[in-house]
This record gives sequence, structure tokens and C-alpha cells, in this order.
Amino acid sequence: MTHVSSKGRGVAARAYDVLYLEDAMSCLACFFDYAVWDYGAEGFEVANLFASSQLARQFEAGAPWVVSGRSGIELFWDMCCELGYDDERAMIEQGFRPDRTPEYWAGWIAAYLQWRFALTFRTVFDVLPFDVLVDLYDPWHEASEERVARLFAERMTSYRGQTNLARMRSACGYTQRELAELSGVSLRSIQMYEQRNKDINRAQASAVAQTARVLHCRAEDLLEPVVAVA
Repeated sequence: MTHVSSKGRGVAARAYDVLYLEDAMSCLACFFDYAVWDYGAEGFEVANLFASSQLARQFEAGAPWVVSGRSGIELFWDMCCELGYDDERAMIEQGFRPDRTPEYWAGWIAAYLQWRFALTFRTVFDVLPFDVLVDLYDPWHEASEERVARLFAERMTSYRGQTNLARMRSACGYTQRELAELSGVSLRSIQMYEQRNKDINRAQASAVAQTARVLHCRAEDLLEPVVAVA
């Protein structure tokens, strides 16, 4: 793995100090390496499960016990327990591998991108799906993390998936009109935010908070990521 730079470049406040970054990257790298090569899971499925888990929320928030206090195998076991997949296979011993696997590198880079841009893992894997990261292993594993970050930022500028508001609303089963009635936010505003004709990041904090309460999420979960590389 290449050396991690401690220089921040014009991004949102990060959840934990750069001193813990290599621990976090190593942990998530081992998490995916173990999940695929020892447990026998599909990498993209594990990535989707992880991105949806409360464990990922703890990782994104920089909880010390997650980013620096757990091994990758322990982290995988924690996720299995959270999601109800805690069968005997999760206790399989880690096998010996003479070289770092593409899945190890993909987990390493995913943790870096999440920290570097202060995004959710869901957004990271929406922009660069885990399988795409694995395919980038050769030759990108020889590049610095910052070079991969620039590639990510370029892809982010053209990424036009569903807004977080639309995704969370759909997950809760509400129509736009129902959400408007329950939250007290106008139907037109919700439509404009979901169409990106209005910037939800500039909305009144009270409106975002009211909407988040209805959708059973944090207010920041509804904001749109902003990626900038100087």
C-alpha cells in the first residue's frame, strides 16, 4: 500500500483524525478480504450490506472502537451479528495469502475515499461500485490514494443518481405528497429538491430536520455530497 498523505484539500470536516486513517483503511481492507476469500461471500453484496448497516454509520462518524479498535475479521463478525447472519461460517479462520488481494485494495481505497471526502459509504459505492473498484486494482493499486481520489472526484461530477431525499423517501414507502403532509414541508419544495432544481444543502435547518424525523434518519443523511479536489 502507498503512504497516506495528511494534507486535506477543501472538503467537509472529517469524522476522525488522519492519525487513525491507516488503521481504518487496514480494517476495512481486511474486512473485504476476509469476507470474499475466507467466508466466500460476493464482494458487491457485502459492500451493499455494509453500506446499509449501522456499523457503517459508526465508521462514518469516526467511532474509535470501529475505525481503530477492531480487526477486519471482527468488523465482519459485527456486521453479521447486526444483520442476523451470525452462523458458524463467520468463525472460519483467516487463510494465508502471500499477496494483497484486489478485494483488500478495494476496501483500503473505499475507506480512504469515505474519509477523504466525508461521504457515506452508500455514496462511495454508488459512484464507484465495489466490483468496479476491484476491476481498477490493476494498475491503480500502484497509484497513490490521491490519484484514485481524483478519479473518484471526476466520476462524482457526472454522477446523477437519485438524491438522498428521494432514496430515503422511497425506502420509507411515502409518496412526495405524503411526505409533504407529514413533514410540513411544501410539496413543491420536496419536488424541487428531488429534481435538484433547489439545493437541499441550503434549505432551512428546521425543514430538513422535520423531513428527517418523518423518514427516521439523520438530517445530514438527506444532504447531497459535495466533492472538491484542489
